[in-house]
Amino acid sequence: REIDDQHQRLFDIVAKIQQALLGDPEATLTKATEAVTELLDYTRYHFSHEEALMAAAAYPGLAEHQRLHQSRLAQVNDMELRVGLGDDSAALDLSVFLSHWLINHIQAVDKKVGAYLQSHC
Repeated sequence: REIDDQHQRLFDIVAKIQQALLGDPEATLTKATEAVTELLDYTRYHFSHEEALMAAAAYPGLAEHQRLHQSRLAQVNDMELRVGLGDDSAALDLSVFLSHWLINHIQAVDKKVGAYLQSHC
């Protein structure tokens, strides 16, 4: 349940990014930058927590899952730089990327982890 709650929080932050894109163009950069920073901070926390649970349960796919997490963080870092530099398409690209990534990652990868944790904890 805790991981599900964290996933919901990630979706809430993505919604913040999307809302920032709909606002006043002058405020969009500031709001989007703040939301992306919040997303990075929370994503790092979430990944760390999730990986600790997998390690404690001796999840066999931990190393691969960690590689996926590192790849996603690198992509979000890149988007943060683009947003910070005022790249007009970066915030929208980030929003689309995150929505697809979160949905696909949760449904394809994290559900397997959840099933394993439930059966081994």
